[in-house]
Amino acid sequence: MNEVGDGILVGTVSDAEDESLLRGRGIDTVVSLTHDDPDTGPVARVDVPMLDGPQNEYQSFVDAVETVVARREAGQRVLVHCSAGASRSPAVAAAAMTRLTDRDLGEAFEQVSARRSAVDPHDALIRRAATFATRDQE
Repeated sequence: MNEVGDGILVGTVSDAEDESLLRGRGIDTVVSLTHDDPDTGPVARVDVPMLDGPQNEYQSFVDAVETVVARREAGQRVLVHCSAGASRSPAVAAAAMTRLTDRDLGEAFEQVSARRSAVDPHDALIRRAATFATRDQE
């Protein structure tokens, strides 16, 4: 689990199920992008199931990003997780950072990649993030 932005962490399904890790990192909400049901213990979990690749509806991506943004704007620390923490969760985190900061999408992805070595988002998710960032600026 890595903090990739202010109060935004990216991790794996195993991270989401590690109650002591969640407590230790001060996580208030877990945004789960898998089709699993990780047991996050007493930590709130929001499920926005997505697949790694082009099969996702754009609205699913938006729902995930807007959940992260809303929870951060409420002052919560958020863990965004997928299976390996390499594709879906970094893409959602980077897109959320464009809304929460003055960074453009390229800068947000650079920051996420600098803080988490396992970042390799699917091209379709990068396109979803780019669409989100572009529409958000209109």
